[in-house]
Amino acid sequence: MKTRGLLRRPRTTSSGERGTVELTRSPVRPVSPRVREYVTKLVVEVANRADGWRKAADGAELAYRWWTSAPPEERGYAASAYLAAIEREEKAAAEYSRAVEVCATTSPRAVCRAL
Repeated sequence: MKTRGLLRRPRTTSSGERGTVELTRSPVRPVSPRVREYVTKLVVEVANRADGWRKAADGAELAYRWWTSAPPEERGYAASAYLAAIEREEKAAAEYSRAVEVCATTSPRAVCRAL
């Protein structure tokens, strides 16, 4: 990704002259290895929960297909399997949502104090 083009860009002054404006960068704060490790764990947890939710959603879709195409003598079993798959998908979605919420609301400063 190009960053040089973002640091300097032509601007027109009020008198119509063109010039460049230097954008300031925010100061870079060092991050301790413990904080970096904790934040990495949070992000990995979100990814794992997302993967679990996708798998549960795929299972619910397959169960739904079986239920809608099952012969009459298997419809009861297929409906039960579908309801169970929906419950698993809802549980996985709630876990994913909680993981995202924890990751999104955790500030590095709070992590530093907690560790």
